[in-house]
Amino acid sequence: MAASAPTVRPQDVIRRVGDTNDKALRYVLDPDPKLSRLPRKVREALITDLPPVTAGALLGPAALARHFIASAATGRYRDLFALWRLFRARPDECKPVLAERPAALAKGREALGKAVRLGLTGRADRVAADIAEAEGLIWQWLREALMADPAAVGARPAVASALLLREPDAEIPLPEEPDQGWLAEAAATRQHSALAPPVEALLGRYVDRLPATVTTLALAQDSYPDRVPGLLERVDLASLEIGSIMAWARDHGHAASLHARVAHSVEEAAGRDRAEGLAHWYVWQQRGVDLPLPEPLRAHTVEGLDLTRPEAGVLVRRLVDEGAPIDPQAELDQVAARNRQLAEKAFEGFVCAGLDVTLPAALEGNPIVRDGTRCPYCLAWTWVRPGHERRCPRQPATPAVEEAAPAAAGGT
Repeated sequence: MAASAPTVRPQDVIRRVGDTNDKALRYVLDPDPKLSRLPRKVREALITDLPPVTAGALLGPAALARHFIASAATGRYRDLFALWRLFRARPDECKPVLAERPAALAKGREALGKAVRLGLTGRADRVAADIAEAEGLIWQWLREALMADPAAVGARPAVASALLLREPDAEIPLPEEPDQGWLAEAAATRQHSALAPPVEALLGRYVDRLPATVTTLALAQDSYPDRVPGLLERVDLASLEIGSIMAWARDHGHAASLHARVAHSVEEAAGRDRAEGLAHWYVWQQRGVDLPLPEPLRAHTVEGLDLTRPEAGVLVRRLVDEGAPIDPQAELDQVAARNRQLAEKAFEGFVCAGLDVTLPAALEGNPIVRDGTRCPYCLAWTWVRPGHERRCPRQPATPAVEEAAPAAAGGT
């Protein structure tokens, strides 16, 4: 009695063949003899549970070519690239398949052209990757789609660079004076790949117009060091990335110029409004930028300050330490007499600044303060600024760990 054929599971086939285009191509060019000798009925039963690309590779080059054509016709245009690699390696098996499916190939070509049009107004990096990968007839289709609108290609430096690297003589109109968006895209492309010489030259000519970010500053430092000061002059001090920019400037020896700009901006703000200037000064102090107090903030008075802000307590503490005739407790009592809600904020800020103040009498039994929501150390309302208990300077210090006793009594 003949031995039964070994059982082959779909997951075994997927593991051996793969489920991506690259793996399927490698397999179909070097198939496993054991899988190739499977009975027809076994293969037919298997392919219903396999990914289409795996099934195509299992059935041979012609079946895989049919899969690539059908897939590209449905919109997965990048399967055309794999189709061409398969055609180049197995032309005899693929030619009949290509000849019998012209309509599907036309749909794939249409999907490729649509991807180019969308990429020129969207993901230019994908179009650039397609330019680098396409070969043979597929490259001719892609090139035709690109050259249908050379102005749009020139407006996307990633695409223009990829095309010019492949065809240096291509007539691509680059902008005479590129805007920040064009320059930013060129700089981002340059971070991970070389730029074509015309694009590189245009970027170098106008690099000081780049948006001032850590990425562009690093690019300028590496390739155009003489342009770094100009970029730093254009740094937006209100940018969300300012902390990273300040750290980069410090690490690369450019902190002085940014520091001077920050100091000037704080002085200007303090000249307009004392509270605004203090807020600016405090923000930069929190970021680790040590700035002198602007002249308007040195006056020994609380006039013009918003005592409900935490920075006000910091300034009052500094002025009191300098001998200013300011009574923090009296100032708190006055605020409490006018508005208990604001006084709660001011008291919390004064305590955190280390000022010797007590809870104003007007705030004792404040009806809006729920039981258990005052700090057990200073009585500040913890709802005002959550997390107060962790930073309250009046909480008792953690006792030091006592040294261990001798290991054994009477030991030496």
